Amino acid sequence: MAQSTTASVFNNAAVQNGELEAGLAAADVTRSMYLGEGKFKGKPHPKLRIIANLYPEDLHLVLPKGKRINSLADLKGKRVGIAQAGSGTQVAVLQMLEAWGVTRDNMEEAELNNSQSAERLADGQLDAYFYAAGWPVAAMVQLASTKGMELHSFSEADLKKINQIIPAYIPSKIPAGVYEGVNYEVKTPAVSALLVVSADQPEDLVYGITKALWNKNTRKLLDNGHAKGKQITLETALDGVKELGVPLHPGAAKFYKEAGLLK
Repeated sequence: MAQSTTASVFNNAAVQNGELEAGLAAADVTRSMYLGEGKFKGKPHPKLRIIANLYPEDLHLVLPKGKRINSLADLKGKRVGIAQAGSGTQVAVLQMLEAWGVTRDNMEEAELNNSQSAERLADGQLDAYFYAAGWPVAAMVQLASTKGMELHSFSEADLKKINQIIPAYIPSKIPAGVYEGVNYEVKTPAVSALLVVSADQPEDLVYGITKALWNKNTRKLLDNGHAKGKQITLETALDGVKELGVPLHPGAAKFYKEAGLLK
């Protein structure tokens, strides 16, 4: 059974060691952990397998109402929420910040979840915070409708630079009006959320899970639920998966071959 803990590192590690049968995880972290690259150098997680690419998780860089920054370099010396330890967001954000000369040594970082970050920003205890998720994010909806907030819109050049640093993060957009008072389009990087399973899970079981994920009843639930549900489609289930370098589970591959999406 899939369980969302909002922490890609935790979920992937739990799938690898058998504590979770399946979990949600960001594409960039899944690749790094599977191959044993970057932060996970020398510690590969070879049992990770993919069932599907689900939806893009847009990076929200949240600022107090009326505040703007030109680039990530402006966060030097600031109080910044970098997401919770063990999250895919934190791993990626620290890489991005470093490319603009911002490190743990020259900012006051706070390892907080989204709700905690929103509360501290509202109370004036944070100057900015990061969170990657499908929009709208509940805590931000509340923040925007009470204290108010801004979202940083990245320049095209900065989006290109981020993509070069972390290829799994691609240019995306949060439409104007998703959050009250944020009446402008927000250009931001996004990373795919994946449904990940262990290679130890039986082929027949994962085939059944994959088939159930894409049946008509699930489609109705997705269309009538969170706004991002409409972006979870069979047509995009394999987008970027081959390039990522993490194998599909054979049970999932069997379903996609039957559906005509794999040869």
